[in-house]
Amino acid sequence: MSGERFPSLLTEQFEIELDELAGATGLSVEEIVELVEYGVFEPLGGARMAWRFSSRTITLGRRASRLRADFELDTPATALVVTLLERIEELEAEVNRLRCEVLGE
Repeated sequence: MSGERFPSLLTEQFEIELDELAGATGLSVEEIVELVEYGVFEPLGGARMAWRFSSRTITLGRRASRLRADFELDTPATALVVTLLERIEELEAEVNRLRCEVLGE
């Protein structure tokens, strides 16, 4: 695995802890907690000490970290932008699925 800490192909079944997520994304633990409060990340487990995250959260976290740094966004703005970008991707996937159905592909 070329020295990476996480597999290159991340699956929903692969879970990481809060500090691992911070290390993989460049976000601080406090920033991650705030993004959880804004609904960007959905931890598995109840208490903060027991939080685990699906590996998909690494991708979201990296995106949030880049957006925050590139545009000097505060946490609420970062949460909004990440949420909107995720929704756009979902809608684009739905459009493509429907296009395939209509065109019989």
